Amino acid sequence: MIDHEQVGRALMLCAAGLAAGAVLGVSAWGEGRVPVLALCLPVLVMFSRNRAQAFSIAFGYALGMLRFSAAFVASWFNDNLAIGALVVLAFATITSTVWCLGWTKSRRWPVRLLAITGAWLLALAANTGVPGHPLIAMGYVLPGTGWLGVGVSLAVPALVLAGARVLRTERSRIGSAAAVLVVLGASGVLLCRQPPAGPARGIQGQVTHWGAIRGEDDALARMQRMGAAKADQLAATVVWPESIIGRYDPSLYQVLDLEVLEPSRRAGRTQIIGMDIPLRGNRELNSAVAFYPDGRTATATARQPAPLSLWRPWRKTDTFVADWTAHNMLAVGQGDRAAVIFCYEEYMPVLYLLNEALDHPTIYLAMTNTWAAKDSGAAAIQTWHSWGMARLFGRTYIKAENRPTV
Repeated sequence: MIDHEQVGRALMLCAAGLAAGAVLGVSAWGEGRVPVLALCLPVLVMFSRNRAQAFSIAFGYALGMLRFSAAFVASWFNDNLAIGALVVLAFATITSTVWCLGWTKSRRWPVRLLAITGAWLLALAANTGVPGHPLIAMGYVLPGTGWLGVGVSLAVPALVLAGARVLRTERSRIGSAAAVLVVLGASGVLLCRQPPAGPARGIQGQVTHWGAIRGEDDALARMQRMGAAKADQLAATVVWPESIIGRYDPSLYQVLDLEVLEPSRRAGRTQIIGMDIPLRGNRELNSAVAFYPDGRTATATARQPAPLSLWRPWRKTDTFVADWTAHNMLAVGQGDRAAVIFCYEEYMPVLYLLNEALDHPTIYLAMTNTWAAKDSGAAAIQTWHSWGMARLFGRTYIKAENRPTV
């Protein structure tokens, strides 16, 4: 026999969790928001009443964070909002499935810490479908601490649980979570600042408002505009956004050289240009090619193109290649090593950790193509992710972005 009172309580817990998660996601991510609050997610999951509530909290968190993404995704599919909404729901489902594993009915603190630590690590490993990782918040709380900051982020649930155990009351869960929320919110207002604009370390990221590229004629017109912009390029290295000239065809090189590269060689300037390099089988590499003044070139390749719009893992053709071992480093300036982060990769702190462990970059260079972002909040959320990771490791941050046509 169905216990309607028990079912009602369960539904109320889930509704409360969904609302709390949504408020957290909206408060942490967006223009003028406080990414520090993302540290609350594992705490709320750990102190949930049951796994269903933990699932609801993470689901609401993902929906709040991705509130602009349905329209963004729809732009890639003939403005079909139904597809955009389904994609957002899929991401929210993946996110909540991963994070709810951090809840356990055990009251033994070692078991609880093991569960939430496992969810923290799994969320990092499954980063392609789980954005908004709390690790990013440490770039605002403890900038420049690098791997120590990573460890502190992992230890936050343990610290909160220790505080709750000291209180030794049944209500300590709510009190501890509320205390963390207040402290992080207050500190976040002071700690979270927008990333710097303008040239840094002799490198200038270009911001364009050229929208989606529309064929070869548009690519040629863009090369002419890039050449005409050279009077505004004051830095030794100029960076253009992701895929700014679209799919590269060798027949375009003559125009690219005439309009952009040859004047740059004369001026001793390096040009880094986002383009899509075709491969056999109608596959493509999302790439950034550096053209140096001495005629040399170097290529950095995206490791994780955007799912669905670019990366279609169920296809062998008509897809961009995803490879987390791909080379994404470029030599720039006077001995600097730039790790190039391509658009969707901004959401993925795991890729920054791979760079830090293997490549030791001095600069993080974000190259994005946000023409599909009908609301600037979507692009701002991406930037908060990448800027937080650059701050965490004390790296110079430079961004080149192609925005919607104005």
